[in-house]
Amino acid sequence: MASVESAVPNAGAPILALEKLDKRFGATHALRTVDLTFDEGEIHAIVGENGAGKSTLIKLLTGVYPRSSGDVFWHGAPVALATPHEAINLGINAVHQEVVLCPHLTVAANIFLGDEEMRGGLLNKKRMVRDAQALLDDLGFSLPAGALLSSLTIGQQQLVATARAERRGAKFLIFDEPTAYLTRQEAAALFKLIRRLKASGVTIVYISHRLEEVFELCDRVSVLRDGALVGTRKVSETNEADLIALMIARKIEQIYHKDTVPIGETIMETHALTGPGFQDVSIRVREGEVVGLYGLIGAGRSEFVQSVFGRRPATSGRIVWRGKDVSIRNERQAMNLGIALSPESRRDQGLCLSLGVGLNINLPIFKLLSIGPLINLTREAECADKQIRDVQIKTSSRMAPVTSLSGGNQQKVVIGKWLNHGAKLFIFDEPTVGVDVGTKAEIYRLLGSLLKQGAGIIMISSYLPEVYELADTLHVFRAGRLVATHGHKDASHEAILTEAIGV
Repeated sequence: MASVESAVPNAGAPILALEKLDKRFGATHALRTVDLTFDEGEIHAIVGENGAGKSTLIKLLTGVYPRSSGDVFWHGAPVALATPHEAINLGINAVHQEVVLCPHLTVAANIFLGDEEMRGGLLNKKRMVRDAQALLDDLGFSLPAGALLSSLTIGQQQLVATARAERRGAKFLIFDEPTAYLTRQEAAALFKLIRRLKASGVTIVYISHRLEEVFELCDRVSVLRDGALVGTRKVSETNEADLIALMIARKIEQIYHKDTVPIGETIMETHALTGPGFQDVSIRVREGEVVGLYGLIGAGRSEFVQSVFGRRPATSGRIVWRGKDVSIRNERQAMNLGIALSPESRRDQGLCLSLGVGLNINLPIFKLLSIGPLINLTREAECADKQIRDVQIKTSSRMAPVTSLSGGNQQKVVIGKWLNHGAKLFIFDEPTVGVDVGTKAEIYRLLGSLLKQGAGIIMISSYLPEVYELADTLHVFRAGRLVATHGHKDASHEAILTEAIGV
């Protein structure tokens, strides 16, 4: 295999070509003899279900994983791509969905990480902040270069990772679910940058479950299924329904399927509830009902439900549970009432990454699985295995580390761990962020089964088609306030967006 130095450009060859690229992890065949080319200056989408091989492909191209067999050609010359350093030297960079930067450092320090500016043997922090701020401003990212990375939202941290890749002079830039946590304004700035990079000859690989973004941005789209490449199309010559059929062999109308469930008694009400980030919010959730909360990121939706769950106690207003006023000052009180929360960030707030799948699933119910100080190991295994089967989590065993799962299967663990708890009010904050259309359909099926059992659901989503199709009652938030309420599909997308934006 040729080294980096022997990768001499061949005029007219694709910037990157894969021939029979294959990757095995023991008995698992993660990528199956993939033949694929990427042209210089194109935006090439990669789509497929979670577990289809997209993450494995990214790690092969960035030198994180060695390939089992096959060849990779850079401008027509063979390359090893044996290490991340080799990939970076070629100009291959990736901006991952889960940010892999240093939260304890400043934005500027992260942008310059590994290539710091020095003066007299010391870090020239002022110059790095100044140069980083100039770069961020040029990219259209409204971010403070001197702030700690940990003070930014997840979406803003992704923009920092993008700025870092831009500064490295990337020639081949991979975006993995880049808009999952971005506001509309941030996504617009990112799209502008991507188009600018394309115009300058940079090749973009765009991985997203939001197919509308594929059609807005991309030139070609390749579909992976079960580790194999099942087709590559010009975006101008295909449509969303065809891509979904290639990905999952399921019709598009089946994705947002919603059974009709009778609405029952009121489970919970809030009256003028006020707390950090929101004020005067009054809603009602009934048995069998999906209550959708829609708004831009930062509109107060997440802050509101965190108060209902006791994570950020309210400062005024009332919470009424089953007709009685209650005070929820902490999460344990909320759980004892029968409230469950699946948080926005599954990795930071919803999972214990150091534990296995089974332990994560059973976390809310270990008290029920214990006799005094001892855990009933047989019952523990039975409960975990039942949820793995019922929620259809793809894992080698309950003992497998949760970090070994795809993003969609991690989300199923977050949801599945509450199903044995016996909760009556389920709060799902961005339940399908970063998961494929097939997993979305499975998650919606799970929500439907909860409704049929008499539970109520509060669903937060920044993806309007999702809450529009699924919510029986849809509340619109703006600037910390509830500004509008609609019944199922009784307002247009345009009207709801206008209410959320405030124009």
